[in-house]
Amino acid sequence: MFFVFFAGTYAVAQSAPEVTKNKRPFPVKYTSEVDQKLSLHTITLAPVYDNVNRIYAEPIQKLLIELLQNDKVWGYSAFPDLNKKIFVETYDSKPQEVLDILNQTKTQGLLTAIITKGPAGMSIKLKLYTADQGLLFAEETFQDQSTFEIPKLREQVVTLYHNLKNKLPYRGFVLSRRGLDVTLNAGEKNGLVVGQEVALAQILKINRHPKLKYMVSTEKEIIGKLQITKVEPYLSFAQITFEKENGVVEVGAKLLPNDFIAYPLPVLNKDGDVVDDKLSNSIASTFETRKKETKVGDKVTETTMAHAGPQVGKFLLQGGFSQFSESANLTTGESPSASQSMAPTINLGLELWTTPNWFVSFELLQAIFKASNGLNGSSPEDLNYSYSKYSGSIGYYFLLNKDDDKTPKIGGQVGYASMKKDVTDTNPRAFTSSTTSGFLVKVNGAFPLRDYPVELGASFDIFLSPSTTESPAGAGSSSSRINAFGFNASYETSPSLSYRFDINFDQIQTDTTGGDATSSTEKMTNVLFGIEYSF
Repeated sequence: MFFVFFAGTYAVAQSAPEVTKNKRPFPVKYTSEVDQKLSLHTITLAPVYDNVNRIYAEPIQKLLIELLQNDKVWGYSAFPDLNKKIFVETYDSKPQEVLDILNQTKTQGLLTAIITKGPAGMSIKLKLYTADQGLLFAEETFQDQSTFEIPKLREQVVTLYHNLKNKLPYRGFVLSRRGLDVTLNAGEKNGLVVGQEVALAQILKINRHPKLKYMVSTEKEIIGKLQITKVEPYLSFAQITFEKENGVVEVGAKLLPNDFIAYPLPVLNKDGDVVDDKLSNSIASTFETRKKETKVGDKVTETTMAHAGPQVGKFLLQGGFSQFSESANLTTGESPSASQSMAPTINLGLELWTTPNWFVSFELLQAIFKASNGLNGSSPEDLNYSYSKYSGSIGYYFLLNKDDDKTPKIGGQVGYASMKKDVTDTNPRAFTSSTTSGFLVKVNGAFPLRDYPVELGASFDIFLSPSTTESPAGAGSSSSRINAFGFNASYETSPSLSYRFDINFDQIQTDTTGGDATSSTEKMTNVLFGIEYSF
């Protein structure tokens, strides 16, 4: 994951060396030194280097200058005349030289390009250094054995430039604010559409590679959320829908990346001149779908991929372990028990949505394990267990706020469930195989955390008149009571994929007459982790 979340004001307080709060009680203002050093507005370009007498360096330098001059976010400042030979490949180990150049040019970033032609073919390295200690921020590389023509190299450099820029931990800035209305320097060509919700953040820390020092991730704090109300090619207008503290969203607040926002890709004509920008390839395929909108009165409701998300259902695949225990009160007066604390377990789930609220759900859990025979004098000593639980139900989600993607939801389900336990038969008999089934009423809730891609959930199962059958047969009548509940947490990595953790508790108590036992108790605790894929 490319950033780590911090918990509210506590995180700000813990970062005292870099993040300070002003003394005025209103409005609130946060200042992060790292955030300011990563606010790139103007870039300088070091002389492009090649090892073939500037055959490639001159056209590529001209192209990079043109890219910077036509950039709608970055400006260009000429490299200073240092009156000495420049060795751009040494900037990695000489951060003070980088800082000196940035100070002389009054820029926030230094771009370098190194082109080499050798036995392995053509190699291009594009590097970006920033005012954060003068260290390398990011690098993009191209290597090919057959590409030597300058027009093709221009296309590759444009791709490197685009990819390098999109490694920044933000996709734009707040240009102005008036009341709850803000202007962003990102628009339709960044993938923004009317109705889209975007997040603003402040960068608190850069995590760097321990040896090579380039950025591997950043730590950010979300300070606000916006709803886009109008878009232009390179600008957009939005309203603040959430603000961490009053006044904290100000000019310079950074627009967080997501799957549908990217810096645009420059377009070259046949002469190699920069003539336009286009949507990044990663978001172009979904843009028109997200752009469709329906108007209800004066309110715009947009059917974006980011909001509507997957339309069919979701599939759950988990693995983990279970803690199982079983005890029985035999008619002989003995009370054998068996247990296993690490039973390998898999869990499968499928949820199909018939409408935004109605759904059909299927679940299957399977565990196979061994346990010691707890009845003295009974054989065999080791018991083979197979435990399975399956259910099918139809349900309905109650959304507390239908217009909010982050609204809590309460679900109700009715269906049928069965829990089956197969165990080795022993002599004398300690335990019997059994199947407990019944109609199921399930209540569950999902509670998204508004500032993070995290959702917490809980569920409680109610079984109506469950029945138990035993094998080998022999029991008379039986009555069962089932307690089942669970908790879960999921972390969304994309609109379609989440990591999910579950812990579930099941207990079956059965009273019997006319069999080998008068009562028995089974307990099962499942600890599961896996992925949840929406489609």
